[in-house]
Amino acid sequence: MSRLLVAAALSATLAGCSSGSSPGAPGGTTPSSTAADAASVQTYLAAVNALCDALLPKVVAATHGGRFDVPAHEFLATWPAHRRLLEGFDRDLATITVPAAAASEAAALAAYVRFAKRIDTARVTAAQEGEAAYAKEVRAESGIANDPAIIALYAAGFNQSCTAR
Repeated sequence: MSRLLVAAALSATLAGCSSGSSPGAPGGTTPSSTAADAASVQTYLAAVNALCDALLPKVVAATHGGRFDVPAHEFLATWPAHRRLLEGFDRDLATITVPAAAASEAAALAAYVRFAKRIDTARVTAAQEGEAAYAKEVRAESGIANDPAIIALYAAGFNQSCTAR
């Protein structure tokens, strides 16, 4: 299954700072800092999700529908344009400031990007080996929607479109 066609998204849940902390305790928060932290997380998520939402239709167009269950030669023909889109996304993503309160969300995104790069490398390598190897790789990805990196991405509040990365 393609990263682009993941069918089920988990509801995004943002966890605030511990309500058991007292303002004077180390790591404690005040109501205003908790609200500011939540707002900074939402701003970060909105910025990244906007990049993802912009990337998805471009990847779909570059890959002739966003499908990976195509002949290996077709995948390889679309890969250079697809790769440029991913590299551009990564450059744009690097310009987004990650507030301290969004560290766990940023970590989930970084883990997903590492996962996606491994998948991309596996697809390219298999396609270069030939049709049988590429078809085998695509079949091996059939359970990709259940990968912890994808589940964590959604749970952190990122849009499903972020799997276009």
